[in-house]
Order: sequence, then structure tokens, then C-alpha cells
Amino acid sequence: MAVHLPPPRVHAPGAGVPGPGASPARAPRGGPARFATAVRAAGVVGVVALLVADAVAPAAVAGAGGALALVGIVLGIPHGAVDHLVPFWAHGRRVQAGPLARGLAGYVATGAAALAAVLLAPLPVTWLFLLVSAVHFGRGEVVVQAELAGRRPPGRLHDALPAAAHGAVVVALPLALHRDVSLRVLDRVAPGFAATSGALLDALVVATAVLVLAAVAGLLAARRAGEAAELALLALLFALVPATAAFGVYFGLWHAARHTLRLVLLPGADGQVPAVGAGLRRYAYGAVLPSLAAVLLLWAVSATANPSVLAAALVTLVALTAPHLVVVDALDRAVRSAAGTR
Repeated sequence: MAVHLPPPRVHAPGAGVPGPGASPARAPRGGPARFATAVRAAGVVGVVALLVADAVAPAAVAGAGGALALVGIVLGIPHGAVDHLVPFWAHGRRVQAGPLARGLAGYVATGAAALAAVLLAPLPVTWLFLLVSAVHFGRGEVVVQAELAGRRPPGRLHDALPAAAHGAVVVALPLALHRDVSLRVLDRVAPGFAATSGALLDALVVATAVLVLAAVAGLLAARRAGEAAELALLALLFALVPATAAFGVYFGLWHAARHTLRLVLLPGADGQVPAVGAGLRRYAYGAVLPSLAAVLLLWAVSATANPSVLAAALVTLVALTAPHLVVVDALDRAVRSAAGTR
């Protein structure tokens, strides 16, 4: 059961070529622009700091990998904890009990279907999860970059090369270059994953390198040097730093933070982009209780050394990712529709 957003009623901030009578696209200005710069800089600084730390004290970074991953997940939890409110925020509508209940029912049904799939066919579903996650991370990056630059939100086939490169960097590189850890972890979700062919993993590294080089060249040719530099920076992160540490910093300070930025700057009921403080309060009010519940559950799971409990937690995480991806895709479609794009 998918999560659907109704036809939009407002123009989205930072959107591209608008429909008749709508205002043209523009990048955030004033307070929102400063907030966007700060969020973007925090991710870049965090990644650079981790790269420097790994170069100076690699053993310490490797030892702290689990803790960094846990911190990153905790920091990233709120960006998915408001999924039930995104359909309202995306259209500047007030939250109503009926539509909220229907949206939650669809969310739970999607998660339950994903859970059933991963339990019935863990190995192929885990590979599908990795593929879809790569698409999600890649699309999330190019959409945010477009909105911050005031370009039209890219359709699914637009900016496909940088999106594919970003997704491959985040998913394929830690899987293939740090296979001693990644295969062991994923084998808990899908028994047999640890037997993945080394030749396949080597091919993923080569394919990712080709995608990154081609995407960087294309971005530089399009005079998008900042985006090219960030892609190269992430490639260095996931190539050089242990997978758990790299993903923790990326997920908490980069991916989740930039998605949160989008949600904070969504227009309110009056169709206007809210002041940063107001947007943050709206976001915090919606995220606090689900986030606390998720953090307590994560703490309870991490406190046990029982492999079966940890495996169950990983399976549940895979299942809950599915409805989140559906919500984000619906948000992207709403933003493009509000901008008069397809």
C-alpha cells in the first residue's frame, strides 16, 4: 500500500520552472539561506574531520566505528520520525485526524509488507533494499542540490548520472571495500550474504569509480563545481574510512540533515516559507515523541549481545526503510508538481 499525496496547492521553495501564474524558482534567501549554508557546511566539516582523524589515528577511528554509527543513526532518526506529517507539510495543510490515520495505516501496511518480504526471501530482498537505498541516497542529494541552487527539481531521469554516482558511493563502496564488516552485518539479515562473490564486489568498485569520474566531469562541465567537490569528498570518505564510521557521519550530519533542511523550509498553510525558527519548531514538535520512542528502542537493542535480537533489529530497520522511501518519493513528486515540472 503506497503513500499518496494529493494534488499540491502551493508553490514549493527553491522549485524550478513554475506553471502559469506561479512565481519563478529561486534559491533560499535571508535566514533560510544562512540556515541552508550552515547545514551544508556541517556535513562537509564532519566528513573532512573524519578523513583527517582517520589519516592521523586510523586505529582510533576504527575502534570508534560502532559508536559513530550509533550516534549517526540517533541523529538521523528524527528525519524519518515525521514521515506521517510530510503529506500535510508538503501542501501547507493543517493536520487532520482522518487523513493522518489513513496515512499511518498506509505507512504501517508498507512496512509490514516489506517485513514479510525480507522474512520470506531475505537474500534477494536485501539486495533489492541496497539497490533502492542507493537510488534514495542519490536522488536525495541531487534534489537538495537543485533546490538550494534554485534549479527546477530534477525528474527521475534528470541528473541521473550524479544521482547514480552518489548512490553507488554510499552503498557500493562500503559494501565492497570494507567487505569484512559489511558482509558479516548483512549476513545477519540475509543468511548467505557473506558468501557474495568477491568478483562481484570488485566489479561494484570499478563501476562506482567510473560513475564518479563521469559525474564529476559532467558537473564541472555544467559549472557545478561545488557539487562535484562534494561528490569527490564523499567518494574519499567511503573509500578510505571504515564503513561504520563513514556511514555514521554521513547519515547523521549529511543525508538526514539535508532532508531535515527540506522539511524545515516547506511552506506553511499561508503558502510562505516559514522563518527558520518557526520551521524548526514545527519539525521538533512533530519529531520529538516518535524519535524518543525510536531511541529508547535502539538503546534496548544495543544493550543486548544476543545475536538473534540484533538480527531482528536489522530486519526491522530494513522493513521500516520501505515506507520512508515511499514518503520521500511522494514528497519529491509533490515538489515537482508544485513547480509545474514532470
